[in-house]
Amino acid sequence: MNPEQLRERAKALRLNGVLAHWSEVIVTDWLPKLITWEEEERTRRSLERRLGEARIGRFKPLADYDWK
Repeated sequence: MNPEQLRERAKALRLNGVLAHWSEVIVTDWLPKLITWEEEERTRRSLERRLGEARIGRFKPLADYDWK
């Protein structure tokens, strides 16, 4: 991933501290992983929040359903 794409992803995540020190962190090998982790965690939390607000509860796999 090129540095400009990483910067755009950091902007979308509003990682202002990272953006303020961009010239220092762009040379590190952990920055792409950090941005990916943050995107994944925000996606997970967003889904959890939406499921909670929907009040539909957890889904039960068909394999766990008592068919009797």
